[in-house]
Amino acid sequence: MSSVTFDYDEFIARFVHIGQAVAEGKLTEASVTAAYDSIASWQGADDDNSIYPYDPENGITLRKDVLYLMTCHVLTLQLWAGSGQSGRIASASQGSISTSFDLLKSNKDIPNYWFQTPCGQQFWIMTAGYRKGGKFYGVRHYHPWG
Repeated sequence: MSSVTFDYDEFIARFVHIGQAVAEGKLTEASVTAAYDSIASWQGADDDNSIYPYDPENGITLRKDVLYLMTCHVLTLQLWAGSGQSGRIASASQGSISTSFDLLKSNKDIPNYWFQTPCGQQFWIMTAGYRKGGKFYGVRHYHPWG
């Protein structure tokens, strides 16, 4: 059974802004690991609990990429909260300095939740094929040729 294990050094090397936040004391190794553990328990890190394939011996690393991108997204949002930023920037002006933030308003904004950060955007695009529904035939006996 293939299971993704978290490699802190690899994660920090891949997401440099998270490494910088750790170096500046805004995050700790423990908080980064805890964020990954939370995402992994939600999405599943092994074959029994995840819909994403993972077979590193054959170069299939989608599950690891998804878990790392989701962790990066959550940590980036945590960094914004620490700076007083309440969401993605909707508009900004320079004279008299004005900034407004876009807040999520309903369940229809689930894609917008992921679009707030570059990591979330990449996650949303990479997993698009796993969100498509199948065909539903509302008859008792369906035959494909009529």
